[in-house]
Amino acid sequence: MNRYAALLIPFALAACSAEPPADANATQAAMPVGSLGGVEPAANGAVVSTRGVPTSPSLHTASELQPLVYDDFKDKDLLGSGCAFHAGAGTPTLLMVRDEGDGLVKYDKRFHRITAATPGREAIQGGAILAGDGVSFTLAHQPGNPVQGSTATQAWPATLTMRTADGGERVYRNGRWECGS
Repeated sequence: MNRYAALLIPFALAACSAEPPADANATQAAMPVGSLGGVEPAANGAVVSTRGVPTSPSLHTASELQPLVYDDFKDKDLLGSGCAFHAGAGTPTLLMVRDEGDGLVKYDKRFHRITAATPGREAIQGGAILAGDGVSFTLAHQPGNPVQGSTATQAWPATLTMRTADGGERVYRNGRWECGS
C-alpha cells in the first residue's frame, strides 16, 4: 500500500499546481476565490464590488463666500502676518489665514473660524488646506515666482476650492493668493 501512496504523491502535487482549465472565461477569472457573488468585472478587467459601499451625498453648489474687511480681522484678533485669497486683483478678501494657522471666512452671513492643517509662513504661503465648521478649503497657487504686491506683499494666481460635509462645492478660479505682513 505504501508503494501506491508513494506513486500517487507526485500526481497529487502536479494536479494542485496545474493551470486553470483553458475553457475558464473572463468572468470566472475575475471572481475572487471563495466569493459568494456580488462582484462584477469592470470594463478594464478590474474587479469591482458595490455591495456595502455607502452612497455619497449628491453634489451641490456650496454657499458663496462673502467679503471680509479690516475691522472683521481686528474684531477677531486676527491681525498680523499671513495670507489672503481674493477672487481677482483688487477684489475684497474672501479668506484670510495668519502664519500661526488661524483664519477667518464669511458665508451664510456668519463668520467662521478656520485652521490651517500645517501652520507656518512657508506651509501657508505654498498653498494651504484649511478647515472649520464642517467646511474645508484647499488653496493651490501656480508655481513660480510671485508677483510683488506692495513692499511687504507677494501674490500668485490661485484657485480656492470650498467643500462642505454634505457634498457642497464651490471653486474660485483665477483668484489671487497674497501673502505678507
